[in-house]
Amino acid sequence: MRSRGLLAAVSIVALLSGAIAGAIAFSTAGDAERATYTYATPTVAAEHATPATTATTATEAASSIAAPTATTSITATEPATPTLVPAVSASPTLGEAWSATPYLYTPAPDVALAPAAFDLLTEIESEWGVRIVIAGQDWGDDEAAQMRNLGALAGALASLPANVVSLATDSSHGSLSLLSNEDGRTLAGWQPYGHGAANFHTTEDWDGNVRSVASQIVLQTGADRVTITHELLHAYQMHDAPSGSYGQSLLTAEMNSFMAATGWVQTVSDDELQSRMHGTWAEIAEMFRYEGSGLSYISEIGETLQAFTPNPIEAFAAVGALIYAAPDGTELPDWPEYRRWFESNLD
Repeated sequence: MRSRGLLAAVSIVALLSGAIAGAIAFSTAGDAERATYTYATPTVAAEHATPATTATTATEAASSIAAPTATTSITATEPATPTLVPAVSASPTLGEAWSATPYLYTPAPDVALAPAAFDLLTEIESEWGVRIVIAGQDWGDDEAAQMRNLGALAGALASLPANVVSLATDSSHGSLSLLSNEDGRTLAGWQPYGHGAANFHTTEDWDGNVRSVASQIVLQTGADRVTITHELLHAYQMHDAPSGSYGQSLLTAEMNSFMAATGWVQTVSDDELQSRMHGTWAEIAEMFRYEGSGLSYISEIGETLQAFTPNPIEAFAAVGALIYAAPDGTELPDWPEYRRWFESNLD
């Protein structure tokens, strides 16, 4: 059972979740009783996010969070991420599925957390059993931004069914670590999307020499609740897949059930699907055809958007994130086949 204190904090800060820099970003002004914030439609793929090309800063919210009064801040107490030598010719991951040449990165100093933000971080870790990394990370420039960004994380975790969160946060790859930086950088300093911010989940890490099993979600600073929920659903999908083998989730009975219920048609034989599991996202997409309902929706500011669903793995995360965590005011279609499947299989 979730503690009342943490859920109360989530109910305040979840309204203040900031935006990521993505392909499409919108700003919306709430009425006098609600916060003003920015929101970006999720455009990330499991392990294969579309790198952001510009950085946007979440708008200052008209919020109930008091201005910081403390004069001290919390600095990272864990060991700093090791300094790595940049590797321009770094080899891609399994199947060359990553979208850009990876790099190794020496992180900038971390941004210290304000006391209230550190307290919220500690509550989230205790409540859900995750590790929120401070060293070398940026959760926001000040207390308001940090509370907003960590609040979006808490809101995403609270939005999903308990069994989904349990498998996403404690999988065969280990306990989940959550990072926040503008470099698309893992704990070991690996940038699988090259230079630039990205939101992604990974089941492997690389220090330039050795690949290791990992369970990490890397967020662009200011990622909103829907984006974080999207990545948590990817972590759930990959909870029992071999490290680095992302297409394997398509071979599970659960994903077969999801595809059959929602209109995804496999266009190749099972043998061919099995043999191409480590291909690029484009190669995986070629093996499926979508014949289901339209996936457009209206954002909370009245913009018509399309859920990012180039393949069944993305459809699961993108539509699921909207159903579970869309901001108030978002107009989602009934999507009865999706809702029935999630309610029957995940809730």
